[in-house]
Amino acid sequence: MDDSSGYSVPFGFIPVLLFGAAFLAIGIRSIRKVRTLRRTGAMAYGQVVRHGRSSSDNGQTLYSPIVAWQTPDGSRHEYCPTMYKSGKGRFKVGAPAVIYYDPTDPDRASLKGYDGAPLYWFFVVIGLAATGLGLYLLVTVPLGGSI
Repeated sequence: MDDSSGYSVPFGFIPVLLFGAAFLAIGIRSIRKVRTLRRTGAMAYGQVVRHGRSSSDNGQTLYSPIVAWQTPDGSRHEYCPTMYKSGKGRFKVGAPAVIYYDPTDPDRASLKGYDGAPLYWFFVVIGLAATGLGLYLLVTVPLGGSI
């Protein structure tokens, strides 16, 4: 429906709500994973042994440190964060690192100082903003109506 006082917004809130909910869910899930591992998981000291490499869409080489550590029973594990960055930063080969891991599943781990807390909070903020906008549109705009 369209009139001279505004523009048509037929169900325009649905994609905004879905986008917001997805960003919010990703951010909260990631923050909870890191916090849970730090609170209830085990801590180990490891060392960066090499870097995983990937390429961005524009061909830039991206890096993620691969950290080796041992559990108290002596089994050796490696962890590579899923987040790749343009530089190696302070996680150069040979650098010490702190790993938080789940003792029942050591492959479920987090690298202190690397696993994207600021990025996860960015997802939460964007998710909240988009969800708020979607709810505002839901409440203020009649279905199939105009603003």
